[in-house]
Formats: sequence, structure tokens, C-alpha cells
Amino acid sequence: MNLFIKIIIVSAIIIPELFPQDCKSRLIIETDIEPVNIFINDSLVSVSNKFDSEFDDGWYNILVVKNSNNWDKAFFKDSVFLSGCVTKNINFKTEQRVYLNTSPQDAYVLFGDSLLGSTPLFISSDDKILTITKPGYSVESIIPDDLARQNIITLKSLQLPKEESFFYSSTFHILAATAVALGAVSAYYKLKADNTFDKYQSNGDPVLLNKTNKYDVVSGITFTALQINFGYILYRFLSE
Repeated sequence: MNLFIKIIIVSAIIIPELFPQDCKSRLIIETDIEPVNIFINDSLVSVSNKFDSEFDDGWYNILVVKNSNNWDKAFFKDSVFLSGCVTKNINFKTEQRVYLNTSPQDAYVLFGDSLLGSTPLFISSDDKILTITKPGYSVESIIPDDLARQNIITLKSLQLPKEESFFYSSTFHILAATAVALGAVSAYYKLKADNTFDKYQSNGDPVLLNKTNKYDVVSGITFTALQINFGYILYRFLSE
């Protein structure tokens, strides 16, 4: 009985050596890079984004690179050991990034407690909820998927809008121009009234006296309007 067991054990050791397994390991490489070149041990094996082949046992160096002349072209490097007739599936997926910009710029972009950078910048589309902060502006929360519809995020200012100075407004310029015009008209009719009155004193013509009174009325009305105009300007000056 012991001899029989020994024969079985020896056979289990020797027979596999005499009749080795006739199988190879299978390597499957998939990527979303297009167009692509796939190299294994420095040899080009595929220009398709899916490669499937069998290999002997051993180490294999894999290089997946975008077929492009750009200096920043996407690529992946990896090594894999194949043995025991296994199937190894490797997927090289490029990270999808989206452009984020704010108005105003230089806002901080946070993912959780991690600072990703300041706007404008590219962010990963895999990030769930991002927080945008900038001193003096309200905090905004966004989802990267929404950026396809709104690339520029307008931040809301927390500061009250600064009121324009009265002296830089169009109202002041109109009042100032009106004051000059009223002053000129008032002075003109006052001089005209004085000259006409001098003539009246010389010859006593009642027509000249009537004209003098009319000129005085016009001069008085325009001068009163000038005073109201100037008073309003002075009021606005003192109230600022």
C-alpha cells in the first residue's frame, strides 16, 4: 500500500514536467484614447483602442500613448506579470476635465477641505460638489456637470453698490449749465433795463419806461431761477 502511494506522488510530480500545460495567459488592454498606439516591451502591437492577445508567462511593459504630435499628449505606462494561464484585463481611461471660470476671477475652488486652485482652471469632472469662495463675495456651490451649460460663474458681491457722487452725475452738469445760462440772461436784461432807463431819464418817453419795466421783470425772474438752482446745488453739496 505504501508503495502504491509513493508511485502516485512521484507520478504527480513527474507527469506535469513531461507533459506541460499547453496554454498561455491572455492580456486585454482597453482605452478611451483615440487615435492610440499600444506598445508592449517597446514593440507596437496595436493602433486600436482595444487589444486582445495571448502571451507566455513573464513580465510585460505596457505603454499606451495618444497618436499625436502634441508635446502634452496623453499616455499611460504600466507593467504586468502573466502566469498560470490567467486573463488580465487593463483599462486605461483618461480623466475628463472641464473648464471653470468666474466673474470676477481669482476665486478659490475647494473640493471638501482641499484647495484645487483659483479661477480660471480645469477641474476633474469626477468631483462631486465644488465650493467657490472669494473675499467680499457670496459662497457658491457647483456641480462640474453644470459647467457645460454655464462656464462662467458670476459671483454675487456682498458690498453695497457705491452711490455716484452728485458732482459727477449728469444732473449736476445740467444744473451747472443752466445756472450759467440763467446768470447770463439775468445780467443781459438787467443791463438792458439800466440802459433803457437812462434813455428814459433823458427824454421822458413813457415807452422807454414800459420797456425798462419789462426788462426788469425778465431779469428778476431769471435771477430768481438762478438762486433756486444755486440753492439746490448748495444743498446737495452739504448733504454729501
